[in-house]
Amino acid sequence: MSSELRVDTIKLANGNSATASGLGIGGVGKIGQLLQGQNSTQIATSLSLTDFDIVTQSITPTATSSTIFLSGVLMGIQGNSGSVNTRLNVSLYRGSTQIMTSGANRWNFSTSYTRDGGFAINWKDSPSSTSALSYRLVVNWADTGGSTVYINKDGNSGFSTLTLMEVLA
Repeated sequence: MSSELRVDTIKLANGNSATASGLGIGGVGKIGQLLQGQNSTQIATSLSLTDFDIVTQSITPTATSSTIFLSGVLMGIQGNSGSVNTRLNVSLYRGSTQIMTSGANRWNFSTSYTRDGGFAINWKDSPSSTSALSYRLVVNWADTGGSTVYINKDGNSGFSTLTLMEVLA
């Protein structure tokens, strides 16, 4: 037996009434889909400004009015010892279109190796589409100084992920 109470109309203190749809209840703002892609494969490079796809995830929105909320995390980030100015740049793509970039969001100001547990991003996209969409979390390193830098350094790092939520309008 359910103890859930469902009400379509609410009587307000001022004598007016409000409907469930007028309050944003009944389909508006609900999560239509929740999808996640992940990657634990180590990526190591000494190349500066070379893009690497970290995680890709596809979604097919159910309505053109839907918003896609993207949440991503990069794990096992390790800087290098070859440059005092090593930076990690992160971007989100919908297909081949860059929809977000966060340049120079991780700095290494020493010539020692540094390691971070994770770096998170959040983004809202309004693609106005009901076609299949592919989102990619992409990174590159700037000024590696020729030393090796990493994403997903080892098995202790966990997974780099990209989570997509379709929010219904």
